[in-house]
Amino acid sequence: MPVLSIGRGPESGLPLPHALVSRRHAELRTGPQGPILTDLGSSNGTFIGKERLLPNQPRVLVDGTVFRIGPYTLTYQASKPAAHPAEPEDERQPERPEQPEPELPTVAVAPAPAPAPVPVRVPVLSGPPQAIKPAPGSLAGEPDGIYRRYLPDIFQENDFLRRFLHIFEDIWEPLEQRQDHIAMYFDPRTCPVSFLPWLASWLDLSFNTHWPEARRRRLLEQAMELYSWRGTRYGLVRMIEVCTGLTPVITESPSQPFVFHIRIALPPGFFGEPIDKALIEELIQAHKPAHAGYVLEVTT
Repeated sequence: MPVLSIGRGPESGLPLPHALVSRRHAELRTGPQGPILTDLGSSNGTFIGKERLLPNQPRVLVDGTVFRIGPYTLTYQASKPAAHPAEPEDERQPERPEQPEPELPTVAVAPAPAPAPVPVRVPVLSGPPQAIKPAPGSLAGEPDGIYRRYLPDIFQENDFLRRFLHIFEDIWEPLEQRQDHIAMYFDPRTCPVSFLPWLASWLDLSFNTHWPEARRRRLLEQAMELYSWRGTRYGLVRMIEVCTGLTPVITESPSQPFVFHIRIALPPGFFGEPIDKALIEELIQAHKPAHAGYVLEVTT
């Protein structure tokens, strides 16, 4: 039985992107009596006229039925069979009964007006995570708030209830805004500096206390690729590059098989931090092939 899912999520068969539409809001399926509309327990309800459908209670639709989901008005239109030209009687083939496949009902959607672009303040890259303040004109920044929309019409103009709901809205809306941008806290390119050691612990990495912030972020960003090359010459070169900013030259001599000759030299005009030989040896021990030895040469 074909089913048309309706909701805010992009995976829905009929996506309706709006804050007042639930991710899984309703579904429309073809039944023996015709198309059946079912509200899936949505937060803001599905309406036929002024009647709100009970959750999970199917309602049979007839041609021309208008129903509302959030700000969207939808109209069910029954499909009409296509007319076929008549064939000459002498060329007609014996008719065989056909079982028509059920089709999904056609729904015409009156889209809500597109809102004007609203700038959103995202979490900062330094310091502890900050609550995101809603931009003027957003749902959370409306003068009367958004929570009052969930009240019956008779209570929406009550000044006491408006101010009372603002208490909870001021508490929850910043948390919801932060939740909307939660992915930025798990991205080494955008997370706060205080999150970097925590993310590094997930990958069994440790930072040198003298490393600049950019180097820590770069190591975290490339950690998975570096781990995939661990135990190879290429992986060792990349790890030293990321952790020191210097590119080593690694060679092998036929007279000394399984021995890496690693040479690191400061480029002309280099005014960065001095070479940390102990750090380089630690990186070599951790990322060289297990069966190989090495000879390290550092020149300044």
